[in-house]
Amino acid sequence: MINTWLVTVFCLFVLAICAVLRVIPGPARDDRFVAGTTAITLAAGAALGLSIYWGNMGMLDSSIALIALCYAGTIAMARKESGEKV
Repeated sequence: MINTWLVTVFCLFVLAICAVLRVIPGPARDDRFVAGTTAITLAAGAALGLSIYWGNMGMLDSSIALIALCYAGTIAMARKESGEKV
């Protein structure tokens, strides 16, 4: 029987790999940054799905911290580009 969590994790990992492939030939620095942020967020989501599937909450905290740092990095990059102090 197919487990829904494993299918979700597989799809998120495939999407994360596609985002990483976008980082390599990205035409501009901002495009590469957005693709990297997307890849990190998708990989953290896949880790959360694995955490739920395995019943191990150890990966839960690290995934949430990684997503929060990724969000903070995006805000810092946007402020830097607009000329505000970070």
